[in-house]
Amino acid sequence: MANPAFRGHQTYAPVRHYRDKAQTNRQYSEMWTCNWWWDVQKELPHEFGTVTPVIVASDQTQLSTFSGDKKAWPVYLSIGNVEKSIRRKPSSRAFLLVGYIPTSKLECFSEKRRSQMGYQLFHDCMKKVFEPLEKAGREGVKMVCADGYERLVYPLLATYIADYPEQCLVCCCKENSCPRCTVEPSKRGEYVYSILRSPDITLEALRAQSHGERSDEFKSQNLRPINPFWRNLPHCNIFECMTPDLLHQLHKGLFGDHVSKWAMETIRSGHEEIDSRFRAMTPHPTLRHFPKGISSVTQWTRNEYKAMAKVFPGMLANAAEPRVLEAVHAFEDFMYYAHFEVHTDKSLAALDEAWSAFHVHKEVFQDLQIREHFNISKLHNVSHYSESFRSHGTADGFNSESSERLHIDLAKLGYRASNKRNFKVQMTVWLGCQEAVHRHAQYLQWVRPRHNTDKGEEGDDEGEEGSDGEIDDSENNQELVTYTYAKNPPYPEVTIQQIKTDFNCGEWFIWYLRKFLEAQSLPTDLLENPERIFIPAWKKFRLSLPMIAEAETESTLDTVYATKAAPRSITLKGVKPPIPARTSTVIVRVGNDVDTANGPLHGLRIARVRFLFKLPPEISPFPRLLAFVDWFTPFHKYSKPLRMYQVSYAKHQHYQHSEVIFADSIQQTCHLVPEFSRSAINTSTWTSSSILDQCTTFFVNPYLRGRDFFLLRYQTYLHGLENQEGPLDSRQPAKKRRTKK
Repeated sequence: MANPAFRGHQTYAPVRHYRDKAQTNRQYSEMWTCNWWWDVQKELPHEFGTVTPVIVASDQTQLSTFSGDKKAWPVYLSIGNVEKSIRRKPSSRAFLLVGYIPTSKLECFSEKRRSQMGYQLFHDCMKKVFEPLEKAGREGVKMVCADGYERLVYPLLATYIADYPEQCLVCCCKENSCPRCTVEPSKRGEYVYSILRSPDITLEALRAQSHGERSDEFKSQNLRPINPFWRNLPHCNIFECMTPDLLHQLHKGLFGDHVSKWAMETIRSGHEEIDSRFRAMTPHPTLRHFPKGISSVTQWTRNEYKAMAKVFPGMLANAAEPRVLEAVHAFEDFMYYAHFEVHTDKSLAALDEAWSAFHVHKEVFQDLQIREHFNISKLHNVSHYSESFRSHGTADGFNSESSERLHIDLAKLGYRASNKRNFKVQMTVWLGCQEAVHRHAQYLQWVRPRHNTDKGEEGDDEGEEGSDGEIDDSENNQELVTYTYAKNPPYPEVTIQQIKTDFNCGEWFIWYLRKFLEAQSLPTDLLENPERIFIPAWKKFRLSLPMIAEAETESTLDTVYATKAAPRSITLKGVKPPIPARTSTVIVRVGNDVDTANGPLHGLRIARVRFLFKLPPEISPFPRLLAFVDWFTPFHKYSKPLRMYQVSYAKHQHYQHSEVIFADSIQQTCHLVPEFSRSAINTSTWTSSSILDQCTTFFVNPYLRGRDFFLLRYQTYLHGLENQEGPLDSRQPAKKRRTKK
C-alpha cells in the first residue's frame, strides 16, 4: 500500500461507471468498479474504512530442466487497489513472494493416506501465511498509502489465481466438481444453473464429517475431509474468489484439447486437407503462418493455440457441415468476448448469448459420434465467467499467465544461482539480495529526480467515498488515426512500366492516375508521355490506431505493405532465396461520412494495396502519400454459417475495379480468409504468397485481433440489437435449466 512507485495508480473506494446518461449500461473493469467491493464496503465496522482486496496466486513449477524432479510451489500476493495494468508487469513488482509451499512426496505416510496428508499440508501452510489477515481483516490496520495519506485498511482475501486442480484443492472439493457451484458431475456438460457453494454450509459439512457425524452435504457436494485455511478469514467467500483462467480453461483447455479436435474430426478428407489450408492461409504481420500445416507441430504452447484460433473458423469453410461451424463460431465468440479488458452489461449479454449458442449447437458432435458426453470440468467452469466479471473484474487482471511469468524471477533464477543443495534457503537469500538492490536503485532514482520516469500524479482521491460516474462511450468513440512513413522513398525513381509489371498494377494504372488528377484539379499533360515519368514509391507506412478500451493492451501500431518481389540472389553470405511480393489488405474510409447510425461498417470498404507513392514534382508538388488499390465488394454479403462477411474482387465493366486514393483514408489493416473449395484438388496448388491472386472470394476475418473482433462482431451485434435485426440475431439461445440440491 505504501509503495511510492504506485502513487497515482491506486484507488481506495468503489465506484460505478456507466456508458450512458440513463445509467442502464454499467461498465466493469477494475476491482473497484465491480460488485464485490461495494458489497464488502457496506459490511465494514468502520464507515470510512478502506478495503484492500488481497489477490493470491500459487502454482507449482519445475525448477530442474534436463534431469531431476526439483519443484517449487511459490505463493504470490498483490492487492486490488493497484491498477491491473501495473499488476501485469513483472517489472513493477506489484506481486510479492510470500513463501514456498513444501513439495515433499510425504513418503513417511502410507500410500493410502499420502494424498490426504498432502492436501492438509497445503492448507496448514496457507493458514500460516494468512494468519495475520484474520485480525487485520476484522479490526483494520492503519497504513500509510502510496499517496501519503494514512487510512484504516481492512485487508480481505478477494481473489485466488490458480489452475483447476489447485482451485479444487483450495475449495476442498474433488476434481470432478465445480469450485464455485454444486453442479452434479454428470451435468457439467449441460446448460444448467446450479446453486452456488456457501462457505457456511461447506464448513458445517466439513465439521460434521470430522466428528464422525452423518452429512448429506459432504457427499452431495463432493468434498474432501480437510480443515481449510480460510475458515476464520473475515468477509471471505472462497468460492467466489476463484477467477477465470483464460490460458488453461480456454486456449489450452477447451479450444486446444476439445473444440478444435472435435471439429477437425468432422472433416472427411482428414489432416492433409487441413494442413493444405493452413499452408495456403493469407499472411498478416500479426498472424503466425504454419508453412507445414499443424499436424507437424509437436509442442503446442499458448502462442500456437492463439495463432490457430485466429483462422480456425474460416479454415473450416466448405469442409465441415454448417452445424459444426455454428458451434465453433459460438465458442470463438465466447473466447474473444472473455478477453475484453472492459466489459459492460451489453457485452456480458453478448458473452452469455455466445455461450448459450454453443450449447445449442454442440450436440452435433454427439450426432456425428465424436463425443459420447460433455461432462468436462472446463466446459462448466467457464459458465461462471459472466458473474465473475461483474463481481471481481475482467479476466485480464487475474490471468494465470502473469503468475507463470513470475516463476522466472522469483523461483527459477534463484534456483539457478544456488548450488542445487538445500536450494530453497539459498533461493530466499538470493531473492533478499535482489530486493535490497532494487530498493536501493529506487532510492537513487528518488534522490536524482532527473532520472525519475514516474509521471504519476496524486492518488485517486475520489477514493474516500464511493461514487457513481458516467464515462465516455468508447463503443462509439471516434479518434483520429496517425500515419508515419520514411522520409526518403526506398524506391526513388520507379517507371510506369515497372509499376505495371513489378507491382502488378496492370495496364490501367495511367488511366486511374489521370482520373485521380482530374478529380483533384491537377494537370495531366505529362501523362501523355508516361515513359518520361519517374515516381517515388514507398515499401510501407505505419498507422497509429486509436486505443480501444476492450483491447487496451493490444498494440496500436499497424503496418501497411506494398513491396515488389525480389529475385534469388547470390551474396557473400550465401544464396539468398527469392522473396515474394508483399501487399496488405486494408479497411478504407470511403467519403467523409463517419455516421455510425447506419452501422459500424457504413462508409468502410475492403481494398488491397498495390502501390504506395507520391506524385513527382513535375506533375504537382502534392505532399500527401497516395495508394493504388484494388477494391473488393462492399459489406453486403454475409455468410450465416460462418458468421463472416464475404467479399470478392470488385469488377467494373468486366475489369478489376481499382483506384488511386489518399493513404490517410486507410483506417487499419484486415485479414481475408480465402474461400477454400470443397474439392482439395482445386486448392492444392494454392500458396500463402500468391493466395490473394489465386483466390477470388474471401471472408473478412473478425478473429485476427481484439480490434477486429470489436468492429466486425461486437459493434455489429450492438447495431443489430438497436435495429432488432442483424447478423447475430438469428442465433437462438439455449434455455438454462435450474438444478436443485
